[in-house]
Amino acid sequence: MPIAHINLLKGHSRAALRRVIVDVSEAMSTILEAPKDRLFVWITEHDHHLWGLAGAPADEALAHGTLAQLEVPFVQMVLMDGRPKEQFQAMIAAVTESVAAATGCDASKIRVHIARGDPEGWGIGGVPASVLRAAEIADRARRQ
Repeated sequence: MPIAHINLLKGHSRAALRRVIVDVSEAMSTILEAPKDRLFVWITEHDHHLWGLAGAPADEALAHGTLAQLEVPFVQMVLMDGRPKEQFQAMIAAVTESVAAATGCDASKIRVHIARGDPEGWGIGGVPASVLRAAEIADRARRQ
């Protein structure tokens, strides 16, 4: 169920965007020990007129610098509560590295926010995540 929503300005190549999706998905799978078929990663590209940079709309700010110099990518993630803090910290580092490598953006400008999802308040297909999660964990344990 881990989710990553990556907000970027328009202007990155499709190859760079694909690389972000693949690399972030791989990091999520590895760090969170989550099956890839349970991960969701998407990118929203924002119009330069609707994103503020340096106190001005991006289309104006970009007249004084490049996308890589000025952009501040914002990543929103939802991970189920109960994971160790080390996983949250590792996800922040890995997502930052992936976005920086693919977009050329300075890693110090990338913002990552991880919301802790309450398994009782998160539904998947009409079933609380707490119920589905318990069943998935039990199934994985039986297969090992």
